[in-house]
Amino acid sequence: MTFSENYFKTINLYKKMHVTGTSKLPPQKTFAGFSLVRWIPEIQAIIKKTGSKSIIDFGCGKAMAYREQIIFNKVTYPNIRDFWGVKDITLYDPGVKEFDLYPNSKADGVICTDVIEHITSDDVINFIENLYILSKIFVFLVIATKPASKYFDDGRNIHLTLKSNQEWDIIFDKFKKKYPNIQTYVKYNE
Repeated sequence: MTFSENYFKTINLYKKMHVTGTSKLPPQKTFAGFSLVRWIPEIQAIIKKTGSKSIIDFGCGKAMAYREQIIFNKVTYPNIRDFWGVKDITLYDPGVKEFDLYPNSKADGVICTDVIEHITSDDVINFIENLYILSKIFVFLVIATKPASKYFDDGRNIHLTLKSNQEWDIIFDKFKKKYPNIQTYVKYNE
């Protein structure tokens, strides 16, 4: 897939925000990866249902949720990997040096939480296509449908592609037809 020049310029803006933070958050809390937390049990259920053994977290941010204990039903797990029962997890985020190596192989599941709306509108379809290309069994996507509380230095809201649930549903209906063997789970943060 090819992306626009603006796509790569935007990635550079995110790289900067990861290092410098925002007017509201220090660097260590900017795109820390905690938006994944509320979806962890639902993703675990999908992993179990599909028998998935490998995951790519595409746009993991600083992946802080992978470094902390998880308590679920009064049971403590060392981290998400143990809770999910999946050891093969690839963390990818082009804005974070530690995770900027693009996945070199497919995984059973691709999760992408609160990322798609950050992609430039000219590139969002290609971006979503890449998620499907990387998946063998399922994609789990969470998309914000409202403006963010964060802004780029130039005043633009960091949610660059805002659509209604219905508009996104139309887009994903096309992907479901194109990739009938990939289970699609789409959630909206409204």
